[in-house]
Amino acid sequence: MYRCFQLLDADRMELVMAVDWTAQGDLFEGCNCNLLCPCHVSFRQPPTMGYCDTIWAVSFEQGSYGDVDLAGLNAAIFLHCLGNMADGDWTTVLYVDDRSSPEQDQALRAIFSGDDGGPWGVMSQFYTDGKYAAIKRVPLEMTIDGRTRTITAPDRLFLEMQTLRGGEDRQGLVTINNLRNVIHGNEHVMGLSNFNVKDETMTWEYQGKHGLYSKFDWSGG
Repeated sequence: MYRCFQLLDADRMELVMAVDWTAQGDLFEGCNCNLLCPCHVSFRQPPTMGYCDTIWAVSFEQGSYGDVDLAGLNAAIFLHCLGNMADGDWTTVLYVDDRSSPEQDQALRAIFSGDDGGPWGVMSQFYTDGKYAAIKRVPLEMTIDGRTRTITAPDRLFLEMQTLRGGEDRQGLVTINNLRNVIHGNEHVMGLSNFNVKDETMTWEYQGKHGLYSKFDWSGG
């Protein structure tokens, strides 16, 4: 459903179309903090190394932005933040799946920019000037193989997250429940991550750091 809103300020008046959208799928992450990332518990906690380098990998299992189907698409967001994440000024980049149609591309950009509400409307408040430093269409390959989740943008980005083994038989998952998080689902499955970024905006590489995944359920409009 589409809804019109009239925005007023001292200089202008315009109509803006808000689009209702929903999305469900798989979200996993890696960051340069040791397990468990203090920032994941609270943005006000200092990161392990005094700064944060993070990747979020998103796989849409189902979803729609107005009449646009989002199922099967991927996205990646990565950032660099000095000091506590709550202080903002994150240098943040969005990679959009290059398999997306023009309509899907526009939908993904609107969702992750927070223009049509939802959790990314909250997250984008922490970005430098409230915007991505860059948005790029790139090939994004996502795989889930047992305990391992991987996303790859050839020659640009790699993230591998492998779940920890829990329980008496070491075959179970290590989970955290009911930890409030803007973008993640209720149950967070803990893991370790290996990842690197080779982008014009930033370059870094880490091994054996914080990782986790959850099932997300977002909506906005």
